[in-house]
Amino acid sequence: MTASTVEYRVFGHLAVTEKARDPGTCETIEADIAIVALGWETRFAAFENHLDLKVGKIVVLDFALKEANVPAVEENRRRLIAMGNRWGVEVTVITLEPSIEYQKNINLLDHLLTQMAASCGSYEGSLRRVFVECSTMPRIYIQWLIAVAFKKMSIQSLEFGYAEGIYGNASGKEDFSSGLDRYVTVPHLQGSGGMGEEKVLLVGIGGDADVFYGLIDIVSPERISLLVPRSEKNAHIDALLDQQVAKVRETHRLEDGEVRDIQAFGLMAHLDAFETYLDGFGSRAVVNVFVSGPKVQAIAAAVLACSDSRVHLKARIPTSYTHREVSANGRYHIYRLIDLTSPACSLPGTF
Repeated sequence: MTASTVEYRVFGHLAVTEKARDPGTCETIEADIAIVALGWETRFAAFENHLDLKVGKIVVLDFALKEANVPAVEENRRRLIAMGNRWGVEVTVITLEPSIEYQKNINLLDHLLTQMAASCGSYEGSLRRVFVECSTMPRIYIQWLIAVAFKKMSIQSLEFGYAEGIYGNASGKEDFSSGLDRYVTVPHLQGSGGMGEEKVLLVGIGGDADVFYGLIDIVSPERISLLVPRSEKNAHIDALLDQQVAKVRETHRLEDGEVRDIQAFGLMAHLDAFETYLDGFGSRAVVNVFVSGPKVQAIAAAVLACSDSRVHLKARIPTSYTHREVSANGRYHIYRLIDLTSPACSLPGTF
């Protein structure tokens, strides 16, 4: 991507752009390091069909699983090593606790990122550009990385890759949800403004839409607003969302203006919808944001929290993750975020 060919939009202090890649097309990504989360879904490896990675190191987040040597995970591990060999890139595996132990993991990752900045960073000992393959990455880690980058000012530019998935004949929330352990506020994205003028719950829903119901008891909002991701490729998921939206409308008596359909994988579309909602809230409102739909919702919500002090970004920590196969449908998205306050913006190749 170059500044002359890519359109950027500005949200707060971040410049944002996006593009989608169809099957048979390839994008060259240059970065200091790439971060991927090892998973069992076959779409984990879809990025090799769409990207030519020119990075100093591939960092693999290897979350501990209850079962040892899961065949699907081991196959993805093998493919990833083969990718690194093909690209001539070192692959470093970081052994982590189970992904639900997020606090222990991010403490370790924070330390490791600091070390990698010193060895791999291309801007005065910091990571100027980092690519994150987020197709199988838990949302709280995506959002934490954005916070580390743009709230702690540790990374100048983040680029996310995401492969759309095929969910088969999903028939209910059990296909997506694996129980609720607790809700937490995403580290560094807990908001610093808002005096309680009104309490708002802004939700980007997914196939397991009702996982946010517990937040209603915690937050006690005066207003609830929904963003509903729509995709022409998943009619059965749209039907499931219709059921969930009808339930929320009836239970909480939402007006039409509190429910918005949004293009499922559009970063700009999500950001525009979020900002439209925010414009309607008071300047001293406390806005709790929670998302459970496509990973682009997690990215958009974190950008929102970085740019608006009223936003308190919430995450759901499940009891476990269901080992369910999700294959790639061939379409790959690239979302890029750049910190406009960084002097690195003036360097060639930053945009």
